[in-house]
Amino acid sequence: ESDEPFGLSNSIGFNRLQGSFGGPVWQNLTFFLSGALEGQKSITSGFDAEQTPLFVQAGIDTVVAVPSALGDPGADTTMVPVYDLAVYRGDCGTFENSANSDIANNYGLDCQGVRVPNSPRTTYNLQGKLNYTYGTGSRLSFSALGSQFQGRTFVENRFSTGNTLTYANLYNPDGQLAFRNWSRVYTLNWTQNLSKSAERALALESYVSYQQDRTLSGPMTRESELSSRDPFGGFLISPIDHLFDFDNFPLNEELIQNYRENIAGSRRSPLDLENRAQYAAQDVYRNNAYGLYNRGSDGGDVQFFESGIAGLTNTRQSMYRENRLIGKANLDWQVDRYNRVKLGGEFTRYEIDAYSHFLDDQIFSDAYMEKPIRWNAFLEDRLDLGDVVLVGGLRYDYYHTRAFRPATFPAITSHPVFASEGPEAFFNNPELWKQDESHDYISPHIQVSFPVTERTNFRLSYAHQVQAPDFGVVLQGINSDVNLSNTNNFFGSDLDFGKTITFEFGIRHAFSDDMVLDVAAYNKDNLANAAGRLVTLQDVTSGSPANIRTITNADFGNTRGIDLRLDRRFGNLFNGTLAYTFQDAKNTGSDPDSYLDFGSRVLNALSGGNQPPPQAVLPTDFNRPHTLAVAASLNFPENWNEGSALGSVLENFGVFATFRYTSGTPYTRCSLGTTDQDVLSGDNCDREFPEGLNNSRLPSFKMLNMRFTKGFALGGVDLTAYLDARNILNFRNIIQVFTQTNDIVNQAEADAEFDNNAQEYLDEAVASGVGVSEDGAIDLSFGGIDDPRQGCSEWVTQDGLPAAPNCVYLIRAEERFGNGDGSFDSAEQRRASDALYNTIRGTHNFTGEPRRMRLGFEVNF
Repeated sequence: ESDEPFGLSNSIGFNRLQGSFGGPVWQNLTFFLSGALEGQKSITSGFDAEQTPLFVQAGIDTVVAVPSALGDPGADTTMVPVYDLAVYRGDCGTFENSANSDIANNYGLDCQGVRVPNSPRTTYNLQGKLNYTYGTGSRLSFSALGSQFQGRTFVENRFSTGNTLTYANLYNPDGQLAFRNWSRVYTLNWTQNLSKSAERALALESYVSYQQDRTLSGPMTRESELSSRDPFGGFLISPIDHLFDFDNFPLNEELIQNYRENIAGSRRSPLDLENRAQYAAQDVYRNNAYGLYNRGSDGGDVQFFESGIAGLTNTRQSMYRENRLIGKANLDWQVDRYNRVKLGGEFTRYEIDAYSHFLDDQIFSDAYMEKPIRWNAFLEDRLDLGDVVLVGGLRYDYYHTRAFRPATFPAITSHPVFASEGPEAFFNNPELWKQDESHDYISPHIQVSFPVTERTNFRLSYAHQVQAPDFGVVLQGINSDVNLSNTNNFFGSDLDFGKTITFEFGIRHAFSDDMVLDVAAYNKDNLANAAGRLVTLQDVTSGSPANIRTITNADFGNTRGIDLRLDRRFGNLFNGTLAYTFQDAKNTGSDPDSYLDFGSRVLNALSGGNQPPPQAVLPTDFNRPHTLAVAASLNFPENWNEGSALGSVLENFGVFATFRYTSGTPYTRCSLGTTDQDVLSGDNCDREFPEGLNNSRLPSFKMLNMRFTKGFALGGVDLTAYLDARNILNFRNIIQVFTQTNDIVNQAEADAEFDNNAQEYLDEAVASGVGVSEDGAIDLSFGGIDDPRQGCSEWVTQDGLPAAPNCVYLIRAEERFGNGDGSFDSAEQRRASDALYNTIRGTHNFTGEPRRMRLGFEVNF
């Protein structure tokens, strides 16, 4: 399957291969093998991405001499290359009228349409299974699963990630990042029919599974960076080599102790934290197509670095390793013709090792190695009384992190006891260093169904449900000292189970064998889910109260909804489903005097009336009140209308379509002004909230996907060709907006960016002594010499430092975004500024994917 036949204006270089093969081995022993390999040469973007070019290095323009000081005959001189910069993502026609012939023909390189440079990624999945059957339905099987997802990290907007802005590091190979996630699962399953008769049966099913997950993210080795830039078909199969990995930077108890106790000179980061300056990223020159140092008024968050893997960009090294040993057994007992009892349990033992650390800074860092356990047991009875079916059961859940953490305040090495008496006095004091408690919960559930009429059936269910919290959330920051990290860091806590109470009733009516209507209404109360909160704790290091961000069980909420579904069939050709959902989802806000209705009363009763009231309920970030979905298929079988021209065309032809229309998600508007210009939906306002939280809403979301298939018979092989069209009507879905303007454009921010960039241009030109007109045009012609680069030797930065490369990059920027007359006027400067601004604020960053087409072939034999 591939999208490459549809051209660079649509194709991201997607390719997929998959296959399966199975059959007998010997007598009752069978095997099954399957695999899938999926690659893409580029990450996806929204609408009009090709209208915002991204530039890559395309050779050397010239090499200029840069002395350490102008006018000093004894000054050291460095020869600095200035690079040609060609369009990668974009349309080569954008600059075809440039006065510079090399820029006009894009330095001989082909433009890549919507594709983003250096951003391939690949997924593969492998599965194998041996299955042995014996007796009356008993079986023994062994299965193995393997998967990998890896690729290069590319983000145009640094604010969406904790890592380096990859576009800014595109010309600095040492600062480019990659990720790799891989898993292995081995499972032994045994099903034994212990007894089987007409009215009674007893079966035991059990399995043991060993599972491994690994995650690695950080800078690559130089060899891997070179070899992974543009892989064939987008396939990166061999593991990407990271500069730091589990072998050369092992996660072990020594590392955790070094980190927890902040031992100077020890291994806490892959780099030397006592000598960080040597790794600092360097942004000396305007080495980009725009002739700019940064994106503007945000204070220089985006810089095009020449070297360095850390420094201002705070590159993060992330490593995660988890092993799980799972054992499970279920007993299914058909007691008699009326009762069917199921009972069983599951036990899981975890080994979780995690490390996340900026290479050159301890801020927002985290490291831990823990071994939680979790188990459950359940009992369920199904009572079948003919027309009436009643199911009831109980489930017991238990978990324990077995982890230790600071008892009252997230301070370790800065705690007065640690500082004055040493680590043993701190860690051996249970009042200061405390183990988490165990948690358990009993959950009942009941279901009943019975016919109302011959064609109408009614069902009703009520259930308490629990979910063990994400261990990554619970264990976050347990070894981190807030005074070494940051007060904005979130710290995990010894969370209880997340609890919900769900009530549902439904009616299913069959108008005929070909048309069925199902209606369901439900209410779900979230009673104690995990949520981040700002809490006030007594700071043991200062003796005064301090605000700490922590994870609590303080999220209360409610989800209510109605689902309608209509299934319709016309003969053997057409099947369709029409579904509509109304849903109202709310969770806690900021008013401690407001109660939830049903769930709060239940929780208060369960706690003996001592449960504190939850906060006000407000629309959740994911609340979509209205959803309309349609799924339809039209299939013409083999030999349909045999002998007719229409039959020969349509036989073995199929059309599958899915359509979804849903409300946009809510967000919070921000006040007009300079402080919140850059805040997008989904983020918080910096200063004020002019209206209630989540009172605004994004536009509705629409999507129509279709798949067309045509089958052929070639000898003994069945061949199916298909066209997979995603968003076939090219709906323009807005997925985020500026919170100030409720739009994908904020002209005030764009103007502020340009004002800052124009001032940078002006200040450097004045410092370099070149002519500047009253309207801000900078004279880069140097008296009209044939090669203006020859006039760059006296160019300096705003601070007076020699910077001849800046002059050459500005000349090329004027030739690229202007008319090439050597006068870099305000309009040309604005085009250059907007071109960089739109890499982050262009339409493609605010919209979902446009139409995508894939062509595929399937062979069955």
